[in-house]
Amino acid sequence: MRIPCLTVLACLVLTSGLRAQIAPVITPGGVVNGIDYSTAIAPGMVLAVFGSNLAANEVAASDVPLPNNLDGTTVEVNGQAVPLFFVSGGQVNAQLPFGLSGAVQVRVRNASGVSAAATVTVLPTAPRFFTKTADGQGEPIVLHSADFALVTPARPGVAGEFLTLYLSGLGAVTPAVVAGQPGGDGGKLGPVNRVADGVVSLSVNGKAVPVLFAGLAPGFVGLYQVNFQVPSDIGAAGVTAVVTTTEGASTDAVPLAAPTVLSVGNTGTQTVGGKVISSSGKLSAQWTAPGYTVDHYVVTATESVQHTQVSVNSSETQVLLTGLKAGTEYQVGVTACGDAACLRSGTTAAVAGTTGNEYWQLQGTGNSLAGLSRIVSDGNAKISATRFGPEAGPVTANRLQLYYGPSGQTRQTLTTAITSTATTSTVMSSYLSFVSSRGTTGLITPSPAATRVSQMNTGQGVPLSAAMGGKVRLFFEAQGTDQKTRIFSIDSVDGYTGQDFNSGPPTTCSTAADYSAGGGCTLSVAVGVEGDSVAGNTRISNARQQKVGYPTLADWRWNGAAGTFMVFTTDTLAGCTTSNRNHGYAVWDENVWTVQYDSKGCPKLFTSAQAAFPMHSGGVKYRLYYGDPSVQTGKLSGNLPFLGPKKMIYGDGTLFGQTDRVDFEDWENQGKARDIVFLWPNGDTLDDTAEGYIDDYHFLAPTGSLDLQVMYLAITNGVEAPIGAGAVLLNP
Repeated sequence: MRIPCLTVLACLVLTSGLRAQIAPVITPGGVVNGIDYSTAIAPGMVLAVFGSNLAANEVAASDVPLPNNLDGTTVEVNGQAVPLFFVSGGQVNAQLPFGLSGAVQVRVRNASGVSAAATVTVLPTAPRFFTKTADGQGEPIVLHSADFALVTPARPGVAGEFLTLYLSGLGAVTPAVVAGQPGGDGGKLGPVNRVADGVVSLSVNGKAVPVLFAGLAPGFVGLYQVNFQVPSDIGAAGVTAVVTTTEGASTDAVPLAAPTVLSVGNTGTQTVGGKVISSSGKLSAQWTAPGYTVDHYVVTATESVQHTQVSVNSSETQVLLTGLKAGTEYQVGVTACGDAACLRSGTTAAVAGTTGNEYWQLQGTGNSLAGLSRIVSDGNAKISATRFGPEAGPVTANRLQLYYGPSGQTRQTLTTAITSTATTSTVMSSYLSFVSSRGTTGLITPSPAATRVSQMNTGQGVPLSAAMGGKVRLFFEAQGTDQKTRIFSIDSVDGYTGQDFNSGPPTTCSTAADYSAGGGCTLSVAVGVEGDSVAGNTRISNARQQKVGYPTLADWRWNGAAGTFMVFTTDTLAGCTTSNRNHGYAVWDENVWTVQYDSKGCPKLFTSAQAAFPMHSGGVKYRLYYGDPSVQTGKLSGNLPFLGPKKMIYGDGTLFGQTDRVDFEDWENQGKARDIVFLWPNGDTLDDTAEGYIDDYHFLAPTGSLDLQVMYLAITNGVEAPIGAGAVLLNP
């Protein structure tokens, strides 16, 4: 049932014993105006939000100014809480703030969580009458100004009489008023708030009449009134039809017929190794036009996990939806707009479509380890890849550089290898063939051991913006003499070349003196362990396999923005999880990395996750790939790491907290993880054993475009030493 809330005083206070147990969900297309429940929305207007689990109880505001929180429920518009009239499990009525325009994002938040954002467009004005049926349809509410009695057929408005009609959506007023505050009355409530002269025009029975006053109704929130005098030639029947127009938007707009024969399907279909696969990030939609002139179409796809939306405009009767989640069902609807503002529109029922899973094909020949192409001749483990842009300088500009563990070394090493030519999508060797530095660069395990570095492990090179020094920050894990593993960082001394981290003459860091205080290789602790005096973290006994998530599609350099996140492997945490391998979550505050904890004092964790890697997908959206070591099917005897099947979840920073960053809560539940499919070069699917022994991987868009996505990885057959290999996403 739609519950009207025309003014704060018209909302009843109700209670219910129902309690929301899961996060609120906004119904697709469920953010509308609270008058006629259309998508025509203007600043200061009554807003209705429909969905499920929106509130635990039915509660209405009892006084003005309106509160921004009712019984623990808030509505956020562009991240700011807005005034509330009424909340319930299925509907919330709020007031849209003044001063907004264009696309805005609406969320509902309560004790159980926060909804996905629903995007709506705010128009300058969207006049809608309050009507006798309380649904914006039929006869408007018009009062006799003399006694405020309702104008009815039994007592119509007559020639020369002054009348008042009530509506919403007239937009900005002067003087400005804060949302939630009542309109001024010229006295105690402040000056009267008027709509600018000339904005509102009025016709009565088809005849234009002067507007005597248009503005906020004194003492009411979100309610406008228009005062006028009935023309002298009105006729015996009195007032029978009233139309208000503001800057081209009219109260007499009517719904239009919807497009028909909407179909949603997969695209980019191909056959590989006898398997038919389709795009993992795109769907096609087509439909039949309605029988009137359409200004444009709005196509909206809402996914089934976090209920995020992708919306595009089209002038044609077909569209390719991009930027979708892999292996995910979407509900797709099409709105035909009869005008530029889409005040007259018709919308189809939603039609389902599901994107394909991701298929990654290893490069080389055949269907075994022996046939794989090595991305670097001595590649063994700890594979990480970094993209450099044109500003990087002569050595690395427009090239890729690996930070990896080479084979054939007597001491564990983290060194570099670089592509020979500038990266281009048409030349595979420009992103899959690297020339090794053969241990003449990077970090080497010292002998004898340094206190903080007795064994060198995985690393990730992150180019820093010019404002941060124009160099490469290498994040790496190292075990100390106390047998604890921590995450460190060190900055290059050769700028964007990113190969030399020793401020002294050597081009490597290799001795205990190098890593000690006053040495040439100055380390900073990024994530320490319990008991550490610097960057220590309770309940963390080891921190390993770190990866920093930053917006690589926006810029190949990291600008050090607050809110950047890092994932890292932890061990079993007693009292927090029984999984042997988990991933913690740290957030950068422009000075230090802060590990995130829950209310019980446990680190916020991705459980049963190993070697997780976050890949930027555009905006504040990421994918998180990881191995699930709880699944041991296919593991052979021996000591080589077995990570289990590879899975992937999505994170969207617009969902929780600050919308310019990805909070831990912005990630999907791991129960919704998609399985990743790996293919040998000949198209055969890797079995459980082969997939389980994929480790130390890095996902990258080598050209800065998601049209080409590459996975750099270490792989073994469970018996032989790992090699460095590459895989390409077949169906982006």
